[in-house]
Amino acid sequence: MRSEVLRSEKGGYNKTDVLTKLDALNALLMMAEEGVDSSKILPELEKIRQRPMRKEKSGFFGTIGFSAEDTDNYIADLEAKLMNALSDR
Repeated sequence: MRSEVLRSEKGGYNKTDVLTKLDALNALLMMAEEGVDSSKILPELEKIRQRPMRKEKSGFFGTIGFSAEDTDNYIADLEAKLMNALSDR
């Protein structure tokens, strides 16, 4: 994963939640590129989409997380790559 794509900001998404979701999406992308049947991938994708990404507290004593905008864009790109890999077969 290219972590420089995700900026850090106060009140962003919890970094652990984001990295867990990105790892799972990357694993599905690898499976799709290796030719695993989409009937196995699509239910897993839906489970991953349902995983919550908590927001860190913002404000003066806020915690640093990943930028919500950057994270949402990155996840959308990964999902698009996954769907392209499934349709290329």
